[in-house]
Amino acid sequence: IPEEAGLVSPAKVLCLKLGEIQRDQSPSAGCVLLDCRPFLDFSLTHIYESRNVNWNSMLRRRSKSSVVALEWLIPDKSLLGRLRRAEVSAVVVLDEGSGCVAELKAESVGKMLLSALHNESQSQICFLQGGFEGFSEAYPELCYISAGQTPTMEAEPTGTGRRTPAYDQDGPVELLPFLYLGSAFHSSRRETLTAAGITAVLNVSSTCPNFFEGEFRYLQLTVEDSLATDIRACFSTAIAFIDSVKQSGGRVLVHCQAGISRSATICLAYLMHTQRVKLDEAFDFVKQRRQVISPNLAFMGQLLQFETDVLCQ
Repeated sequence: IPEEAGLVSPAKVLCLKLGEIQRDQSPSAGCVLLDCRPFLDFSLTHIYESRNVNWNSMLRRRSKSSVVALEWLIPDKSLLGRLRRAEVSAVVVLDEGSGCVAELKAESVGKMLLSALHNESQSQICFLQGGFEGFSEAYPELCYISAGQTPTMEAEPTGTGRRTPAYDQDGPVELLPFLYLGSAFHSSRRETLTAAGITAVLNVSSTCPNFFEGEFRYLQLTVEDSLATDIRACFSTAIAFIDSVKQSGGRVLVHCQAGISRSATICLAYLMHTQRVKLDEAFDFVKQRRQVISPNLAFMGQLLQFETDVLCQ
C-alpha cells in the first residue's frame, strides 16, 4: 500500500542525508535516495549520491504479473540486497515534481517502486514532497549538473606537425564516475590519465599499444573496426573488467584508435547492461558527452541484439 509512505520535505531529506535519523529504525544509519525520473534526465542532473530506478518499457510489456518485484526496478544487486535486509534506516523515493503519493499514476515508476519497497523492505519508506524539482530549488549545491557536450573548437597542431582532433583536445569524457571514454591519443598521455584519476585502461583495438604497463592496470581486447567483427563476444569480458575497476574504487578509460566506434560500442553495452536502458537512450547519453561517436552498422546491429537480451532477462 504505497499511500503508507511518509511524506518528507526537502529539508527533512537534507537531515536524512546528514544522518539525523531515528537510530531505532535500523542498526545501520543513513538513507538511500531512489530517483524515478528517466535515465537521460537523471544523467543530466540529480541529487548527489541518489540512485536511478528503471522500469524499461520492453520488460513492462512482457510482464504478466500485477506485482512488480524490486529486482526488476533496481539493477544494482548490492543495493537491492541492502534494501531487502533493511540495512538502511530510510528509503526516500522521488520523481520530477509530484507533491504527494496521491498524485502518482498507477503505472508510474514511483508508484510501482513504493509498492515493491512496501512488500520487500523493512526500512522506513518516504516520498519526497515536490520531487527533484523542489529539492534542486531549495538545495542546488547538493545537486549534480552534467558538464554538457564536448566543445567543438578547431584542432591544434601537435609537436610532430600532426593535428589533434578538436574532440580529443580536452581529454576523455566522463560517462559515469568510474567510466571514461576516449581515444588512443588520451591513452598515450600520462598527464591526461593522471588528471582524470584513471587507474585502469581498457584497450579495444588491434594496433594501439599499452603505453604505461606497470603504472596502470590494462586489459586489451583485440578488435578490428570491421563489419565482419563480432564485438558482442567481448561484451561480457569488458563489462566484468569495468565492474572490477569500479569495485576497487578506481576509474577506467575505454579507448580504441579514435574513440568513435569500437570503444563507444563497449561503453554503450556497459550502460545498457548495468543501467537497463534501451540502446537509443544509452546512445543519446553518450552522444551528449562525446559527439563524434559512431559505431559501425554491424556493431549497431549487435547492440540491438544485446538490448533484447538485457531488457528481456
